[in-house]
Amino acid sequence: MSTIEEIKKQKVIAVVRAENADKALEFAQGCIDGGIGLIEVTFSFPEAERVISELSSLSGITVGAGTVLDVPMAEKALNAGAKFLVSPHTDKELITYAKQKGAPTIQGALTSSEIVNAWKLGVDMVKVFPVKSVGGASYIKAIKEPLPFVDIMTTGGVNFDNFTDFLKAGASAVGLVSALLGESGKIDKNIITENTKKVLKKLSQDL
Repeated sequence: MSTIEEIKKQKVIAVVRAENADKALEFAQGCIDGGIGLIEVTFSFPEAERVISELSSLSGITVGAGTVLDVPMAEKALNAGAKFLVSPHTDKELITYAKQKGAPTIQGALTSSEIVNAWKLGVDMVKVFPVKSVGGASYIKAIKEPLPFVDIMTTGGVNFDNFTDFLKAGASAVGLVSALLGESGKIDKNIITENTKKVLKKLSQDL
């Protein structure tokens, strides 16, 4: 099964953001203990590649890199073991590089023109971000009607209460942060594990 097929099958990606590598590993481990098999480690803290490398050594876990802004960052991520690359923007050079390396890309777009442009450039999935700002799940439903062939991932305003709404509206996957951290927004492995279990239970019940 390809990485993109795996993402479409599992549907929920844990987006790991933290202040440092140790906290990121704690966050990721909480998600893994709760049953999530897709982890996106964002390049928003020092030594993100170390986290990717450590998580990539675990069996049954598919690890990607997030906030990949340019080719040097993509190279770092892939060398560390990342299996997919997520960017907040659409970048032709980055797509070309990723294709040369056989790595799937999920790149950011918002309007219908941006989404079609990203698809034409060859992204494997379009990340509609920040989706909350443009109407949430109803926007995804409206976009998917004329563009059913574009696989969409949603982040930014996707939470425990609404994440399955996005999937029902046609999104292929969602990226979750707050739904996993809980109300405090702090990284606590045990709380993250419990919240992850709740997310996966809701996913199985709603879809």
